[in-house]
Amino acid sequence: MITIRVRTRDGTERLSIDCSKTLKELALEISQKPWGCEIDSFQLSFDERSILSKASNRRDESKIELLSKEDWERSLSMLGMRSGTIVYMSYECERMSTRTSERAKDGQQRFGQRMSIGEMIKKQVRVGMQDRALVKSVSFCGPAANMFQAYVNATLGFKQSRFGWLYGTKTRREEKKVLTEKEEEERKKMIQMNRGMTAAAAAKAISTKKETEGDEVEIVCELFADVIYEPKQSGNAYVSVFDEEDEESKTADALATAMGYEKIGCVFNQSDCDRGTESVSAMSAHEVTLCAKLQAKYGKEFVTVIVMQFADEDEELQVTFEAFQVSEQCVKLYNEGFFELDETTGVAKLPQQQQQKDQNTSTTTTTTTTTANKNGQQQEFSNWGSHTKMTKPVMVERKDVFEVDNDFWIVAVPIKDHSGTSQSGFPIENRIHPPQTIDDLRSAIRSRSGSTYAEKLRDFHLLLFLCKQMDKNDVMAIAQSTNDYVDGGDVADGYKVLIDAIAGL
Repeated sequence: MITIRVRTRDGTERLSIDCSKTLKELALEISQKPWGCEIDSFQLSFDERSILSKASNRRDESKIELLSKEDWERSLSMLGMRSGTIVYMSYECERMSTRTSERAKDGQQRFGQRMSIGEMIKKQVRVGMQDRALVKSVSFCGPAANMFQAYVNATLGFKQSRFGWLYGTKTRREEKKVLTEKEEEERKKMIQMNRGMTAAAAAKAISTKKETEGDEVEIVCELFADVIYEPKQSGNAYVSVFDEEDEESKTADALATAMGYEKIGCVFNQSDCDRGTESVSAMSAHEVTLCAKLQAKYGKEFVTVIVMQFADEDEELQVTFEAFQVSEQCVKLYNEGFFELDETTGVAKLPQQQQQKDQNTSTTTTTTTTTANKNGQQQEFSNWGSHTKMTKPVMVERKDVFEVDNDFWIVAVPIKDHSGTSQSGFPIENRIHPPQTIDDLRSAIRSRSGSTYAEKLRDFHLLLFLCKQMDKNDVMAIAQSTNDYVDGGDVADGYKVLIDAIAGL
């Protein structure tokens, strides 16, 4: 087989054919191609001048040699054709030109080929920091936050990661928009470009507009977390593993909805494990991609709260809550497959961990590992990287990189506190200690002050415990009643009798 190039006024096409076939058979092949025409309406030649003019009389005047009918009966090898030979096809008929095979391979062209500089810039993925979060603040119900941090601090000793879902409410309100420094500069540039002003004149124009028309108004969203639900999970020093779709988690979602709450975020603690010698950001690559995954699933108003320890000025350990979101660009790139992720979990892999047994406690622990470089020398491998690995290059500060500092993705969210509408004090499910018992139910009903039975039962963890003692549909009806207690509603008498019987009252 040889490859013949057939050139016309519209471009060049390639055609593979056996060299033993005749020129007539080549002509038949050409006529059957989309870029061909009737076999009697075109002529072939080895002289490129044959396609320079459409008029036959000019070809005669220049004595261009065309392949004759006698040549059509000869084999291609006899005519001296081999791979790469160019045959010029001239024709008199009207013919619709088609894209050449090379131009048809747009998807295979290298980045930047046949592009202007402006088009190349548009296609580049430039990573930048987001100035502010998409929510105004997140407020915690004090008792819920205290019970979570007390467990990871006093019981787990910050040696193990613990995860919880935040259930609560959202409020939206109008307020005057306060522009960041970056937004102010961008607005000045826009005014300069549109009106041809100097920077000083543009700044004065913005100031005058504020005085005459007032500040712009924007809708802000504030989150109020009343409940922390801790699903069944197994954790180590780096991560908590849980099933988001297990039966209890689905029941918890339905119960929260019945109580008037929705899933607004998540909370987890960072253990006091060794994070390596390299500088680290507030979140690891694993945590950044987890946030991106959850924001992609639950919406742009979803927040992530991290509980961590820090040493104060007196070198005493303190516990703090920090709230974050990842930028909209981070979520977008996550959805488009830019991050290097574990196929099973959908988040960044944790570094290789070496399991060894502690001789004193006989328990399995995770430690920093060492890896050998090309020269066989041992080098430390951090368990807590400060950069997120990418599968495609992105531009950071005018450089194409495959690793991005996690701080480029993270946006801090202010934290507040409030008094929630849910009762507290009932033992939390899925913990090592203390377990939930009927005695806790009886104690809650007896000791809680409240004008109605519904107010005493308005406790997420108590109602989730009741789901194991009675029909779930009945508990959902009770939960809706507790949601209405502020308007004078109460639990039906039949449910009161049933719950008192379960509690042994």
